[in-house]
Amino acid sequence: MSTIPGTRAASPYGVVRMGMIALAGATIVSLIAYDFAVNDRDLLAKDRVDWTMFGLIRPFVALISACLLVAALYQPDHARSPLDDGQAPLLLGASYLMAGALLAAAIAVAAVPTVLNETVREGQVLSILTEVVFIGALVALGAAAWSDRRNRARVLGLPRWVVHATLILVTFLILMEEMSWGQHWVGWTAGPMFAGNVQNETNLHNFATYRFEAVYYTAAFLLFVVLPVAWPSHVVARLRPVAPFVPPRLFALAALPLAGLLYEEWNIVPYQLWFFMGVAIAWRLAMELRQAPVPYQVAGIAVAVLLPASQLLFVFGGHRMADGYELSEIREFLIACVILVYGLWLLRRQPEAGSVAAT
Repeated sequence: MSTIPGTRAASPYGVVRMGMIALAGATIVSLIAYDFAVNDRDLLAKDRVDWTMFGLIRPFVALISACLLVAALYQPDHARSPLDDGQAPLLLGASYLMAGALLAAAIAVAAVPTVLNETVREGQVLSILTEVVFIGALVALGAAAWSDRRNRARVLGLPRWVVHATLILVTFLILMEEMSWGQHWVGWTAGPMFAGNVQNETNLHNFATYRFEAVYYTAAFLLFVVLPVAWPSHVVARLRPVAPFVPPRLFALAALPLAGLLYEEWNIVPYQLWFFMGVAIAWRLAMELRQAPVPYQVAGIAVAVLLPASQLLFVFGGHRMADGYELSEIREFLIACVILVYGLWLLRRQPEAGSVAAT
């Protein structure tokens, strides 16, 4: 019987994997329900790090659930997709840059935490860079769509141009929301229609900031970290046209810093789950890369060490920041960078290229 997810026959190993996912899901839901019923705590409530007994139990349960999920979702050796599909320079470079950004954030929190606020506020350096990188991502995605314009294959019944157009449209909407549809550059005053906006800006996401962030951050983590490591080398025929849009596992290494950078959100159970899943995935990738060339090894070890080490610093030292939301702004900048790298990967993709994992 097959051990590849998506095939008709389910192996005993596949049943075990489904059981692990169900157990992890039930555990997390129970934890959230207990927190709400007993502690009257909203799922997405932001606050300082909780050092109570339950505040310590919360991440422990998230850790156990994360390990179960990674064990269930991570593909076994014979079923793993290629590591880099021939684009190692791009993906390794992105991994080093993202790890460097995580290291810089940790150093800033440790050495000059109050300066971060002036760096990430609207109209300041990081805010402008985020918008510029999103523009670059739009250009890359547009170029990828143009280069693929003659491909008549369909993806889940849709023409490929529809998939490209969706990627471009979503990125465009995120960019425009990020710049409040031009308000940050032109400087107009939001009208009465936006009176309920938290920051009195011309955008929609600040009407429900925490919910938007939860969807945004979670989608980025699932699409750019979990999907690449969970995608098998062989899938059912219906899903094969999707494969050219799924980045390789080395892409997940570059995107792993998105799972960290938590301070205000540390007590939020889903974010803790993503963080511990990220740590588990980072160490599994690092172990895989032990026999790879030195640049791969260094990148794997750097991310695997920096992700948990920086988070410890954020948990214990984040209170020294001026406002506490600074790390969220850095994460949004990194999401823009990851989307740019994804656009470049799509543009340069070589479907028939080999990979380190192939050997």
